[in-house]
Amino acid sequence: MMYYGSSTGTYQQIWANYEEKPTEEVAALQSEEKERVAKYRPVYVTEITDELHFYTQDVETGAQLENLMETMRSEIAAQPPVEGSYAPRRGDFCIAKFADGEWYRARVEKVESPAKVHVFYIDYGNRETLSSTRLAPLPPAFSTRTLPAQATEYGFAFIQVPQDEDARADVVDCIVKDIQNTQCLLNVEYSGAACPHVTLQFADSKDDVGLGLVKEGLVMVDVRKEKHLQKMVTEYLNGQESAKSARLNIWRYGDFRADDADEFGYRR
Repeated sequence: MMYYGSSTGTYQQIWANYEEKPTEEVAALQSEEKERVAKYRPVYVTEITDELHFYTQDVETGAQLENLMETMRSEIAAQPPVEGSYAPRRGDFCIAKFADGEWYRARVEKVESPAKVHVFYIDYGNRETLSSTRLAPLPPAFSTRTLPAQATEYGFAFIQVPQDEDARADVVDCIVKDIQNTQCLLNVEYSGAACPHVTLQFADSKDDVGLGLVKEGLVMVDVRKEKHLQKMVTEYLNGQESAKSARLNIWRYGDFRADDADEFGYRR
């Protein structure tokens, strides 16, 4: 901590270069802070998790990934790894042979035994448990220094996923059908504990994917308190009221939250 002297000279030195911002400028800055920033960018949705998180690749780096994969596989085909020679360790980056017979970049998440190695495909977001005989060291030329991992995890903004397993499965099935392996537009809205929370739009119609889930009565609204998000929150709440009035899906028996219907696995 820095302490300043109390003499007038010292005080004057501290404030000698201070310039008071014009009132209009301060007001403009405050106004900017309250505005929601909408900068949607094209992404390709590659994986949906059971928690309704999803992984995407940025479309603008898609060509780089394709080139890396093509070159890497050509090199592997020319010099195939010796089966069983690789001993995976947790945290290792490696290459893994997926069910389609192709090699992909991966990270070892857990090693139970040589026959049960848990890997995460860093460019696509999916996971698999497989034998170490289907793994090999990642060639240095194709490391994450050459091209960073392309799969990024996100959660839906303004949404609460039902606790009930059947209701949750309905949401996941709907999302997989609608957006997995398709191009969408993504905008980061706020930070989350595990990953950023975003809004997604369908690339063609520009309709909000999450808002559509709310209007279909498949999810509940996560009411955010930030001032700059209130317009979005209001739109989502209006969609939820419409779904409740129509008794759609999770609202088919009314507003379960009012009755603390824990027997259905729901919580306030």
